[in-house]
Amino acid sequence: MKYLALLLLAGCELFVDVPAATLAPADASDDGVHTECVLSPDCTMPGRPVCQANVCRGCLVDAECPGSNVCLADGSCADPARVLYAAQTGTGSACSEAAPCAFDQAVAAVTTTANVVKLAPGTYDRPAQLAITKDMIVTGEGATFHGAAMTPATLMFDITSVGVTFMRVHFDLNGMFGAECVMNGQLHLDRVVITNGVAGAYSSACTFSIDRSLIDAVSLYGLYLINSTVTVTNTFVTNSGATSQGGLVLDGSTGVVEHVTLSGDTAAMAGGQAIRCTDGNVAIRSSIVFGNGAPAIEDACLVGHSVIDPGYAGAGTGNVQMDPLFVAPATHDYHIQVGSPAAGLADPGSQLAHDYDGDPRPNPAGSMADSGADEIP
Repeated sequence: MKYLALLLLAGCELFVDVPAATLAPADASDDGVHTECVLSPDCTMPGRPVCQANVCRGCLVDAECPGSNVCLADGSCADPARVLYAAQTGTGSACSEAAPCAFDQAVAAVTTTANVVKLAPGTYDRPAQLAITKDMIVTGEGATFHGAAMTPATLMFDITSVGVTFMRVHFDLNGMFGAECVMNGQLHLDRVVITNGVAGAYSSACTFSIDRSLIDAVSLYGLYLINSTVTVTNTFVTNSGATSQGGLVLDGSTGVVEHVTLSGDTAAMAGGQAIRCTDGNVAIRSSIVFGNGAPAIEDACLVGHSVIDPGYAGAGTGNVQMDPLFVAPATHDYHIQVGSPAAGLADPGSQLAHDYDGDPRPNPAGSMADSGADEIP
């Protein structure tokens, strides 16, 4: 299937970013063998609930959190009291794990103390826009929001002046817009897949972040980030923007774009086909911008330590204009192969500890990280 390689990898949880200082040292009396735990119940620190090889670590998947069946982004297991459970055919009233409710009902039931909506695997049709008006986390391994609007280009989710995180979900937009954040809200996308729509995500005067995610085959733009504080990391933005703005638009925003791969992006409008910038206030580094329409990058963008298409004349340094050796771009697999010029090219200040797949970055430890969303295994 068109997206099979990346979709499968998007659900692959291999590592979490656990500060080294939180790891227990070996007991001096046990000849260097860790005996921090024997079973997971021995692990009492919130961010390290799982026992592996006698050492506590963060959770990787929901199944490692038997109490709530929710593994949070920081590697901790959600308190069951925080979780509202939803299912595709949910009819319960209390949104409990035993009797889940419908997704919209769970969203409406969110409180300041019960603010995690857990989706059971399945397809959730979205026939109309949903305004989210409370702070919450929406997570669901194996869950897909499917566009089912009768009116073309309907927005799926509106976030206004609140903070919302989507984790581990697939947005099959089917002609809809994805998520929009406005008026000082916060929108965080973590290990999501967005495909087959009009636009991925829009942020205006918000705090926006996306990590370990894929945006592919959306027609207007992948990400449009205006007057926002942005963090875009470990993400693929591919084959997008053909009828309008291209892959990534940065308009009056500040922040960082790093370890991102943009390829196959084109735009009907003049200017950068992959990345458009009104200024250089977002640092774009350690990335791959290759195989896009020309010109791929507007000269106002500040791009460094990246593999890029020919034609960029901006102020960035440390770039190379060479084929990054994607695995199989014809089938939308934009991982890189051994021998890629992206290997070891990342900015020396790169501190991301993992890549799109959750593989450790850099590899091997102590080396320089690879540019782009993928670290060569």
